[in-house]
Amino acid sequence: MEKFKVYLDEARNATIVCESCGKSKEISFSTGEVPRSSLVKCGCGNHFILSFEKRLHYRKPVDVQGICFDFADVTKSEPIRILDVSAHGLQFEVPGSNGFKLDQRFKVLFCLGDRTVNMIVSVRHISGGNIGAKITGIDAHSKRVIGFYLLP
Repeated sequence: MEKFKVYLDEARNATIVCESCGKSKEISFSTGEVPRSSLVKCGCGNHFILSFEKRLHYRKPVDVQGICFDFADVTKSEPIRILDVSAHGLQFEVPGSNGFKLDQRFKVLFCLGDRTVNMIVSVRHISGGNIGAKITGIDAHSKRVIGFYLLP
């Protein structure tokens, strides 16, 4: 059975299109919880699975090494492994135990291809050794590099 990803818009609406017949339907999740996935049966008899993506910005998986610097003391640095990037954030892994705290700010450097990305981020999520961070400062060059990398 085929599986498709559907992205919700800002109003939490999803447009579902049957790949078999082209029929479309809009579903609103503005008042309720969005399911992770759902089995759908179209009027034409086609069955498929939908997974709903609630993120506002597309995340692209990567596997690159980087370095993070303490915002207060740039002489303190720690190696990290970037797991994914989006236009407004990134997820990375820290080897061993980490001392990161929510809302902590620090500088991150890594390369996408042969281009260096330099940004300031703030910790938004901590799950074991995985850290989710929001970009709070980025130079124009790094913004272009990430934008180009995120193109399909």
